[in-house]
Amino acid sequence: MKKTIIYLICTVFLTNTGRGNIMISKQESDSFIYSPAAATYRTNQTDTLLINIQAHVQNAFVNGKISNSDKDLAGLEKELLSMNRNNNNSIITYWYSYACYYHSILFLMQKENKRAEKILDEGIIQLNKIPNPNSEHLALLSLMESLSIQYASGMEIPGISKQARQNAEKALQLDSLNLRAYYVLGSNDFYSPAQYGGGKKAAGYLLKAIRLKEQSVANPILPSWGKNSAYEMLIRVYIKQKLYDEAKKYYKEASALYPYDYMIIKLSEELKILK
Repeated sequence: MKKTIIYLICTVFLTNTGRGNIMISKQESDSFIYSPAAATYRTNQTDTLLINIQAHVQNAFVNGKISNSDKDLAGLEKELLSMNRNNNNSIITYWYSYACYYHSILFLMQKENKRAEKILDEGIIQLNKIPNPNSEHLALLSLMESLSIQYASGMEIPGISKQARQNAEKALQLDSLNLRAYYVLGSNDFYSPAQYGGGKKAAGYLLKAIRLKEQSVANPILPSWGKNSAYEMLIRVYIKQKLYDEAKKYYKEASALYPYDYMIIKLSEELKILK
């Protein structure tokens, strides 16, 4: 599983990321992520990064790739830590770890492997500190654990892969409609070597992911990542299995939903060859 999910990060979308004003108590903010049905918020005079935070992180990553600098991501992480210094807010912790994930990818692209491992471990540590992690926390934790496999020795890989899979399964137990949990399970299976039982369940997990909503309730504070990547990986699964009609079918769906997604566009070149 040394082939990691790094390439998936190339599916970043450059979206509008205007900030808003919001003030949320710890109890209220935790309700966002624990109970999608309660996903309402009230604005106040306190400015925050939480509105469209996913796009803030993704854009900081893109800027880092362009400028070959981690300044934007490091600054964003610092702001999130500052916001969370006295609150111990699980949503802020989630987004801090999400930023660490992207930061690690950026360092890997810059061949700064030790720094990449360090910042990834920091994000994992923070997620593991959450006393009652919910489905979204566990899905992100599983994703980050999967990435950490590349730093592991051969003996450690099966254990880390198993832990990542178990966390994604727990995420589904808590929320059976969490597409990110299905996506991470599909990714974990896709990249697991055959000798460890990999490659048998990826299509099933990914098919479930693409049929789910990006968010149960639309909310600019909650995560919505994963669906485009699930489509892209599903198409790759079918190409690998030589099920070319299925690959083309889901490519058509994916390109209609995500016409500007770099990795999905790239698949068109492979599919043309298969005609």
